[in-house]
Amino acid sequence: MGEINDLRALIEAIPPRTQAAKLRPLMPAIELRLQSGVHLREIVDALNSSPALGAEMKFATLKSYLQRHRARQRAGGPERVLATSDAAHALRPTPPAVAAPIAVTPALLRKMRNEPIDLEHYMEIGKSLAKKREP
Repeated sequence: MGEINDLRALIEAIPPRTQAAKLRPLMPAIELRLQSGVHLREIVDALNSSPALGAEMKFATLKSYLQRHRARQRAGGPERVLATSDAAHALRPTPPAVAAPIAVTPALLRKMRNEPIDLEHYMEIGKSLAKKREP
């Protein structure tokens, strides 16, 4: 068991190589600064003043990273974070089960053709989708 912990410590000691990996933990702080009125250009300049990134950050690059971060937040997707000793043992969530496809037969098509259309049901679906799209 000690060997596994030693290997885990070695892996956790490897620093992130890409700009995206280095910025990922900073995204919440960047979002807060943007909400408080700081311009994105100022954040790019501050990041470029530090040698920690290893290369010059372009405005478009940070904007792209920020858009991806926001999309993950809206989708409720998993955030990539560095694993701590507690989080390393956490189980990954299982993907939702996909329903088996329905076999489309001539009898099913006749049945669907003869059923009345429930417009109220489709209106409710449209309303629920519109609510999800609003920021």
